[in-house]
Amino acid sequence: MKAYDEDVCIAVHFNQSDAGTIEYKKIVFIGTDYLHLKKIADFMKRQDIKLDIKDTCILYRECTADLNINLKGNHSRITSLNDLFAGVEIHIDHLEAGMGYQYENKQVKEDIIHYCCHKDDEEGKELGHQLFVKSLDYFSKKLLAEGFVLGYPAVDSKIKIMKASCSMCFYRDYYYINGAHVSLETAMLEADWQICEPLMQVHMTCNKLYFKGNSFFSGVENLCILDEDEDNCKLSFKSILSTIIDILKEMYNQKKDVSDFHMELDSYVPVEDVTQLKEKFKVIYNIDKWKDELEEQEMNSAIPPV
Repeated sequence: MKAYDEDVCIAVHFNQSDAGTIEYKKIVFIGTDYLHLKKIADFMKRQDIKLDIKDTCILYRECTADLNINLKGNHSRITSLNDLFAGVEIHIDHLEAGMGYQYENKQVKEDIIHYCCHKDDEEGKELGHQLFVKSLDYFSKKLLAEGFVLGYPAVDSKIKIMKASCSMCFYRDYYYINGAHVSLETAMLEADWQICEPLMQVHMTCNKLYFKGNSFFSGVENLCILDEDEDNCKLSFKSILSTIIDILKEMYNQKKDVSDFHMELDSYVPVEDVTQLKEKFKVIYNIDKWKDELEEQEMNSAIPPV
């Protein structure tokens, strides 16, 4: 796949047993746009591999307005049978574009589980410690991937657990899980979040007449003519995704004017207030629906106006 398409990014989720056996759970393809994903699916089909493409999205992200921020979250619950208090202090880091999500537990003190009763129940204390820590791990990654306030993933971000504790009267599995989840979520909601969109680095070769006659190029950043001859020029520039996506299909279809079009993620920048996210982008989960929409658009464009 990588030999066929140098622009594709492939992420693999797998489980590895103690014996070293790897069980693949999910394969994620990250492409530049829906036409690129369709190209990936068509290639895999020719290799007799059927892809179940779902949960497609454009990689917007949430990030904190402060680059480095410490957040605290607490959760308490009092019932007739049990009293629970869970607390967590986390640190949010930003990673380089393309690094994904990371989680780190910096908790040094192992004794983070406290009982009001049955203090000598070492087995229950150990089970509680494992369950609480694993829940912090699980929910940290889940919150990073699914988003917090706006519902967009915190792509290329890292959560570090700086301090955590959980106190209760009796051992209750559900309370450890719930305490980890709610205390983390409470901490995350305290941050000042903003939504960012991809800034893309584009390299392309196009006809000079196409370049001079297209007003799109006047609004891009860092436009540089790398090479040119009598008919064509090789360009490099940066553009936010919400700007360039409007002409992506046109560029793909202009085979005689545009060639060697490559686009990769450079960084993320805050979304401008004028950007209408729901109007510009939509999520389509079924590749057959993509195909139907493309065919419908081509048919409509082929019908001469009355």
